[in-house]
Amino acid sequence: MLQSQKLAIAAHLHVLLRRKTGRVTDTEWMAANLEYALEIVRFTRAKALEDGHPDLNEWADKLERAALEPSSPQKPLAQNALQLLKEHAPVVTLAPKASAPAPVPAPPAAPRQAQASGFGPSVFGDFLDTGAEPVRPRPPTGPRYVGGIR
Repeated sequence: MLQSQKLAIAAHLHVLLRRKTGRVTDTEWMAANLEYALEIVRFTRAKALEDGHPDLNEWADKLERAALEPSSPQKPLAQNALQLLKEHAPVVTLAPKASAPAPVPAPPAAPRQAQASGFGPSVFGDFLDTGAEPVRPRPPTGPRYVGGIR
């Protein structure tokens, strides 16, 4: 049985136990540790008999079967993918790469002049320096928010 299937059974049993008995369990540990899983199975069966919940018994059986069944050893996904690529990939031979021509250097930029404010123009490009008239300072008695919204 896959680890993900064990985890799904453990998660479902966790929800049932939480709703019906108030018991909180660790689903990942339940799926990974045999002793913990068997203890949860024992607790679940006791609560199923005590409180009359037949669905708890059903899921306790599922968890017990999953916990006692050995996990199927699996290779990591990357190893499986690499093996599939090796088996099914066509053989491709590449011709030697021709050398690329040398890039043409850009002409030197014209020197920039300082603005009247004492600061130089933007280094990010001329599109930021629109040449529009400067923003007028706000009068101290004027509204502080757009449209008077506060």
